[in-house]
Amino acid sequence: MKLIATLTTITTMVVTQLAFASDKLPLSLLHANHHFELCDNYTLRYGFIIKVAEIGWYAPSCTMDKPILQAPTKILRFYYFKDVSADFFKKSAEAYFLMNLNNKEEQLKLTASLKQFNDGYTDIKSGDYFDLMHIKNSHLSLFKNNKLLISSSNPILANKYFNIWFGNKPVIEKLKHAFEKRSN
Repeated sequence: MKLIATLTTITTMVVTQLAFASDKLPLSLLHANHHFELCDNYTLRYGFIIKVAEIGWYAPSCTMDKPILQAPTKILRFYYFKDVSADFFKKSAEAYFLMNLNNKEEQLKLTASLKQFNDGYTDIKSGDYFDLMHIKNSHLSLFKNNKLLISSSNPILANKYFNIWFGNKPVIEKLKHAFEKRSN
């Protein structure tokens, strides 16, 4: 009987965690006259308890069976529970973007565009969110709380930017695996 009560308590805690896992991520978004629906989400934690961010993957249609890197139009929303400096975003985005490129020539070709785009990042306070939007393999935009911070029409940068999270060397391995499960 005690085991059943313990299992019930644990199950309730897990279900409660899942129910609140995306409470900061809306089921749909409207950006640049495009409608997006929430396809998947992930809770980034420090340790087991401290929530750092809710990360949502949005697409015009979640019924397609394509992995996130192959989705032609998508948004990643990062809703933060903790303050994070712009320098952290700039440095980690640059490092992981360059790490996921094929060769030094590609790195040299894209570094200036990458730095210009990453200069759009600003400090984040608890309750703020970034939306990273990729439209039809050609356009990349960064929004903070629905305000456009920076945009790039460099198609190579736009096509490769999501490799920061979903490339061969992702910044958050667990996020990559969580979103890959959806498309398998």
